Amino acid sequence: MAKGFRGTFENRLDKKGRVSVPAEFRSILKSQGFDGIVAFPSLRHGTKHKALECSGPDRLDQMSASIDPTKVLPDNAAKLTQFVLSQSRDIAMDGEGRIVLPDLFVKLLGLNERVAFVGQGPYFEIWDAEVHAQQQQALWTEGLGLADRMNQDSGGAP
Repeated sequence: MAKGFRGTFENRLDKKGRVSVPAEFRSILKSQGFDGIVAFPSLRHGTKHKALECSGPDRLDQMSASIDPTKVLPDNAAKLTQFVLSQSRDIAMDGEGRIVLPDLFVKLLGLNERVAFVGQGPYFEIWDAEVHAQQQQALWTEGLGLADRMNQDSGGAP
């Protein structure tokens, strides 16, 4: 079973637009036979949060292979598939494990100096670190509140 992308890491975006991919993520990508990332604007967060969804090429290849050109997709599915495939970019790593994010992605995310790499199992996301920290704080609060409600419903914590 392939190891998934786990953990959150922050790195600096330099003046040339380069950022180091975390070593843990690089080793997973290299085990897939790819010395880079495939990235596209994530649809998982809608317009609420801006992030890039990233992986090796296998994931997007599987997505492409699942499209049957002889069948017409429902309109929304066709638009989302077209968006993902047309916006995805193969981004090579240099010898030091750095990538150069396209200007479009830097502007989309509003990246300044700090970039968060966030493991999500079969893929990882790239965020502006400050935006990600705010989102994580809200997630912690929501998650702990949900745990409190579940404990109350079950008669208390174990």
